Amino acid sequence: MDLRDLRYFLKVAEFGHLGRAAEALNLSQPALSKCIQRLEDAYGVALFDRAGRGIVLTEAGELLQERYQLLAHDLEDIRTQVSSFRKGIAGTVRVGCSASIAQFFLPRVCRTLREKAPDLHLLIRTAMDDVLEDALKAGSIDIIVRPGRPVEADGWIVSAPLLSDTVVVVASKDHPLVHEEPTLAAMSRFAWVLPTPAVSTRQWLEQVFIAAGYPAPDAAVTATPLVAAPFILEETDLLSFMSRQNLSASTGIVELENPATTLRRQFDIVHRSRSFLSPAVRYFLNVIHQEVAIEKQPL
Repeated sequence: MDLRDLRYFLKVAEFGHLGRAAEALNLSQPALSKCIQRLEDAYGVALFDRAGRGIVLTEAGELLQERYQLLAHDLEDIRTQVSSFRKGIAGTVRVGCSASIAQFFLPRVCRTLREKAPDLHLLIRTAMDDVLEDALKAGSIDIIVRPGRPVEADGWIVSAPLLSDTVVVVASKDHPLVHEEPTLAAMSRFAWVLPTPAVSTRQWLEQVFIAAGYPAPDAAVTATPLVAAPFILEETDLLSFMSRQNLSASTGIVELENPATTLRRQFDIVHRSRSFLSPAVRYFLNVIHQEVAIEKQPL
């Protein structure tokens, strides 16, 4: 297989139009058509169907696009990996994580990297877990840190425990519940600042209240991530459910202690099992595990 054909095929799939793809590649349209024909002859199936003035991938074409995208990322990984032997610990590590990881854990990692590997750059992306997993699977992210759960049966990822976290109910230090027992009944009198319903921590909290016979918490404010929540709590009588680490970052909020609303969770560090790990990525993994071992404290 000619690697140029791979690149040309992906470009045609991206544009859905031979003319525009040819222009982007600085090729003639007949030359690009011959490339597609070579691939179709090699695989013995049609890769595109005509759709109006453009073209769309067939089912076989969609499969080929998915596999070729992974291969393209792996080829880039190889190029980066070989180049890294010449440069030393350098390059870019693409990390996906939750806002709480980015806010409370990665700064310590960044400090170590700046001291020991100043030519290594981080590209940090915060998003929902499913979005990050899709990006990891597509090869546009090297590593993600996500809440721990069983590894998928198809074996496309490598997952290892990283650190623990405790999520608790919090409120302003002047909140009425600070001076009374924060039972579920008492909490149910107040509205909340919560992430979107798709977030697992909110789903867990809702089930706690529903299982005890109370309505699910009323989200007066919905925000993802909950970066602004501590400031909102300081100005209102709203409650929220967030990492205990927020208490060390804000003097205006306190934990409302109740074992029923205390969630202990684990975060895993995850990368693709079939990807090449460049020296930069391997170094980052070593640093992040060292930071966890040194700190020996929950997220």
